[in-house]
Amino acid sequence: MNKKVLIVTGAGLLVGFAEAMIYYNLGANKKNEKFQIQYPKGKELLETVGIVILTALATAALSNIIENGMPIKKSLTPQIA
Repeated sequence: MNKKVLIVTGAGLLVGFAEAMIYYNLGANKKNEKFQIQYPKGKELLETVGIVILTALATAALSNIIENGMPIKKSLTPQIA
């Protein structure tokens, strides 16, 4: 694996897990008067982590496909005639 794919995947995992926890807590605290930070347990945690891993890998793959599909621009250097 190349370095960029690992960076994009790692960033996707961190951001994705943080986002998943925000949505989980919004749903878990919907009926509560006082907001409490909670974490999913057991099967629900495994499902959440699995979805985050899949989306991070998909993001890295898509980024890699887009990057490889873009033409490389060569820098223009002035030449004396």
